Amino acid sequence: MNDSKNRTFHTIKDFVDLDFHAHRTTNNAIQAKLDLGNGIQISVVSHKDNEPSFGGLYGNASNGTYEVAVFHNDDFVPLSTADDVIGWQTKDDINDLMSKLQGDPDKIHNFIDGLHLAKSEMRSYLDLDNPHIN
Repeated sequence: MNDSKNRTFHTIKDFVDLDFHAHRTTNNAIQAKLDLGNGIQISVVSHKDNEPSFGGLYGNASNGTYEVAVFHNDDFVPLSTADDVIGWQTKDDINDLMSKLQGDPDKIHNFIDGLHLAKSEMRSYLDLDNPHIN
C-alpha cells in the first residue's frame, strides 16, 4: 500500500531560482541571495563582464563563473579549507552545492559539519590558531 500522506516532498532549488540584481557595493557586478531553508542561505556574486586587473569578486558572469558563499544561521559555512567563499564556480558547481544544502536535515548538517572539520584540521595543521605565532 502506498501511503503518500506521510511523505514530505521538497522542491529542490537550483541556479535558475537565483534572482540576480546589481551588486550593492561593486560596480559592474551582480548578486543574488536565496533562502534554502533550515537556516541556510546561499549568496552568489560575479562581475558582469570584464574583471578589474586586481581585486574584486571571484567570478565573471560573461564567462559563466561566480563566487559563492553559504550562511547557516547567519554564520559563514567554510566552503574550502582556506576561505569561507569559493570562486570561479560554474552553474553546475553551484547546482551541486545547492543540492547538498537541501533535503534531509541530518545529511545537510553532516555536510556542513564536515566542511567545518576540514577547515579546522587545516588550520591546526598550519598552526594558525597558535597564540605564540605573530
